[in-house]
Amino acid sequence: MASNGSIDPDMFTAPFQITKIRHRDVYGAIDPEKHASNAAGKVVLISGASGGLGFEVAKAWDEAGAKGIILIARDSVKLESAASELELASPTLLIPADITKEEDVQSVFSRAIAKLGTIDVVINTAGSMNVNGFIGEIAPSQWWKDYETNVFGTYKLAHYFITSTGGKGTFINLVSLGASFVAPGNSSYGSAKLASVRLGEFLHLEQPNLRVFSVYPGIVEATDKRGAVVDHFTPFAKDKPRLTAAFTLWLLGEQAEFLRGGFVSVNWDVEEMKKHKQEIVENNLLKLGFIGAKLGPEGHPWGQ
Repeated sequence: MASNGSIDPDMFTAPFQITKIRHRDVYGAIDPEKHASNAAGKVVLISGASGGLGFEVAKAWDEAGAKGIILIARDSVKLESAASELELASPTLLIPADITKEEDVQSVFSRAIAKLGTIDVVINTAGSMNVNGFIGEIAPSQWWKDYETNVFGTYKLAHYFITSTGGKGTFINLVSLGASFVAPGNSSYGSAKLASVRLGEFLHLEQPNLRVFSVYPGIVEATDKRGAVVDHFTPFAKDKPRLTAAFTLWLLGEQAEFLRGGFVSVNWDVEEMKKHKQEIVENNLLKLGFIGAKLGPEGHPWGQ
């Protein structure tokens, strides 16, 4: 709460900052017009394309002049509606597909490469979230759906991206701060997103030619009836979807190399991070830990 008793919209944003400066909308350093050249000659595949984030990402890449855009989403009607509203100038391929179904994902890459020749970038905005999924109350099959989408679906996209392109390109996976804390009813979503971040680290390790980023899009404001709405987070949903869209374009540049394989939030100031990139890399500041104790041959250095 703010000091005057009103709700502080940064209550769930400020505590998770690595930089003193925070952003909730597009700012100068990641202005899409400055980084439009990053999209030149690139074919981008965007999953969850009918949602708020997918829609804005597609719009940004089209305005930047992408060579080709592949849009996928489960609901064909919503996908076609989004594409119609976007009126994309770039060569576009619409493919209704569910990333939890392997045959769908395999078909997406086969069809996309057959039409557009290659895929240079995959941006996964698709996600699943059980709300109030209390253990012992939520059915196991429903609990597992968050893993099917957020982990296994992500793996399938990465797998067929690698096998279709030889493991070259950029893979941007949208993750969540839900991975960082334990809250009642959040077990399926939080643990699945944590696993998804770790999967990104494995991809970075095993596929050195693949540029991998786990990106937190903030608490995103639903606009034009697009985007997820979680009632108890609505007062804090002040992050514009175009902030994430602009950030994905910025990540394609060489200036983002030091962030590869790690977790990064769109709220964090990129210029401040660049000033401290040596410390970020040397101390693995954007990589997951294990537990809070300091493990080693001599055991934890106890305080008492």
